[in-house]
Amino acid sequence: MLAIGIYLKLLLPDGTDSGYSYQNFFQGQTRKYEGTNYMFGAFGFSGGTLDLEGGNISATMIFAVNELSAAVFGQAARDLWLAQIRTVWLEPDTLKETSQHSEELYAITGIGHDNSQLSVRLGSPLDAVQANLPRRVLTTALVGELPSTGSINLS
Repeated sequence: MLAIGIYLKLLLPDGTDSGYSYQNFFQGQTRKYEGTNYMFGAFGFSGGTLDLEGGNISATMIFAVNELSAAVFGQAARDLWLAQIRTVWLEPDTLKETSQHSEELYAITGIGHDNSQLSVRLGSPLDAVQANLPRRVLTTALVGELPSTGSINLS
């Protein structure tokens, strides 16, 4: 049997910690993981999906609608914050972390809500490039010469 837990850390556009960090498996407790305190937050995470070309990565987080979640994630979407999501395997009986399965970084691209839930849309961190994030520009010095056509000649 396997249990899965999620650590969520919200990062400002420059990659610094926003101060909002949540975990979804120790109800009513704060857990320390890799030096960060994660408060309990009742949320679900859909996991990432991508298209066949690998260019469009998306995921969703679901939270209860309340003033705090609406304010925090509203600001996160407006200011283009990032979501660092760490998925960990847990011992089912104790919920002790046994290993980290994955670490993903998403751009927070929007929110939606109804009377009971707040849906946080997550996109590829490359979506942040449209907003000049993470403040790095691809140049010839960084990546070399780029082809100007789709033709390739082998000699």
